[in-house]
Amino acid sequence: MRIADRPFAVAVCLALVLSVLPTRIVGDVVADVSGVMMAMLNPPAHVLQFVREWLRPPLHAQGPDDPVMRELLRERDTYRSQWHAARQEVLELERKLDQLGAIRRSDPSGAWRLVDAAVGMAPPASGQGIISLLAGTALGISAGDVAVVRGDLIAGRVGPSPDRLTSTLLPIGHPALGRIDASIVIDEAGPGRRMPVQLEAGGGGRLSCDVALDGGVMPGMVVRLRDAGWPKGAQGMVLGTVAEVGRKDQQPLRGRALIVPAIDARNLAEVTIKATGQVQP
Repeated sequence: MRIADRPFAVAVCLALVLSVLPTRIVGDVVADVSGVMMAMLNPPAHVLQFVREWLRPPLHAQGPDDPVMRELLRERDTYRSQWHAARQEVLELERKLDQLGAIRRSDPSGAWRLVDAAVGMAPPASGQGIISLLAGTALGISAGDVAVVRGDLIAGRVGPSPDRLTSTLLPIGHPALGRIDASIVIDEAGPGRRMPVQLEAGGGGRLSCDVALDGGVMPGMVVRLRDAGWPKGAQGMVLGTVAEVGRKDQQPLRGRALIVPAIDARNLAEVTIKATGQVQP
């Protein structure tokens, strides 16, 4: 072994011996050695810490009570709220454009005006399922106009005697709408075979109708309007879907279908009215 390698070998042997000795024997020696090493390293550590703080001041120097920080936080919150409001407005405009396109595709005649009507507070007759709308004859809304949601889903019809600024909505399934002629779409993707039916209020906001048991009516099928007593622009729009089909008790050879409206009137916040009247100044 070369003379230059002897100190390294001695240090390795010493480290191995100290590593296997009990702590109660070598603890004091190791503590003394670590103290010497810390004394050698602390001075440059303090200097480096001072340089670091000089180059990059600690963050606590500008806390939440600092006027500059308060102003920055205020501006951040302001611009963030404006961004969210603008994004919500863009989404709402896109929704209305999609709905307008769907309505015009279903009825390109254009013999109507689209009026967005928000749902207001419950009217005195709300116990009967009637809905109050914050739009009236001033925007061209007339009794019997059709209210739609998402393009071709019928929510109901405007009730009688609308005011200048308010009106009422009779949702699908309300007894005041009377019987509604409709078609159950048996095969919408294929030849489009449909079964004519007459809907009537069945309680709980639902509709029911008589069907032929061998007619192929099944739950999930779409029900569309085909009633001459309704405006032309509403023909073919969706009224609801078949929920269940059962056998009639009085006529065992006939069936009874339960229809769920496409729009739940209890969750309505806004509807689009296909207004047919003249705008009143």
